[in-house]
Amino acid sequence: MRNQQGLMDLINQRLADGEVELPVFDDIALQIDREVRENKLDAELICKIIEEDQVLVADLLRMANSSFFSGMSPVSGLKDAAVRLGVRQIASIVFSVSQKRLYSASKGIFKSRLKNLWLHTSAVSIGARWLAANAGYRNRADEAFVAGLLHDIGKLSLLCVLEELITSEGLELTDEEVSGLLLMMHCEHGAMLLTKWNIPEFFKTIVLQQQDEEPDLNNELLCMIRLVDKACILEGIADMHFDNAIDLESMPEVKALSLTFRDLEELRAVLQSMNDDTQAAA
Repeated sequence: MRNQQGLMDLINQRLADGEVELPVFDDIALQIDREVRENKLDAELICKIIEEDQVLVADLLRMANSSFFSGMSPVSGLKDAAVRLGVRQIASIVFSVSQKRLYSASKGIFKSRLKNLWLHTSAVSIGARWLAANAGYRNRADEAFVAGLLHDIGKLSLLCVLEELITSEGLELTDEEVSGLLLMMHCEHGAMLLTKWNIPEFFKTIVLQQQDEEPDLNNELLCMIRLVDKACILEGIADMHFDNAIDLESMPEVKALSLTFRDLEELRAVLQSMNDDTQAAA
């Protein structure tokens, strides 16, 4: 068994040597996200971009005909779905579907970990979007959603590396050792992966600073992600550990975002509902 520093050095060396295949983000999702931010897309153009991806088309039609739009006539065409959902909502769906593919790709020893990581990641993204939309930051709701999807991407990267090392080198690691390595290294590796994907810099800042002891409380998105991440852990939607002793009200992010006790209670109710739905599905 290697010591923790030795394992960290080995992981970094493998990455530096290019001996590990890192997750490759969907080009369609990156293109749509980039062009939506630059206000270059309308419903017709976004349909042309995604119409060859049958999974995305099916998901968009399913969302457009969901209970949220009950009472409206069903849509069967991609363009009608795009008009109903709106370009920004479509961009969020495409980004989310593409992310889920990355987390569900592994069939190896970390399959269960990746499933739990995806559940946590998706909960943080939905919770962050809800918080932004309902606590005075509606103009940042889409960015909050994407930030939530990306905040733990470094853990995905590291699990890919560790899986390769275990397979090729016969490396033996306990669950506690794997969790320790993820906590120590995921921010740095997440930022590296976002650089590789050409994701906007402000998302990389959130990934790098999400565990800082003295966070930048002027960074609204960072505060949202840190707060919702803790709320998810408190509600049992966590990839590694639960902690029912977290005191959300005492977090400095609450004051920085001018949140009320009611805001926190409603956020927890949203997350509880998500957790209940997940348990029922399971």
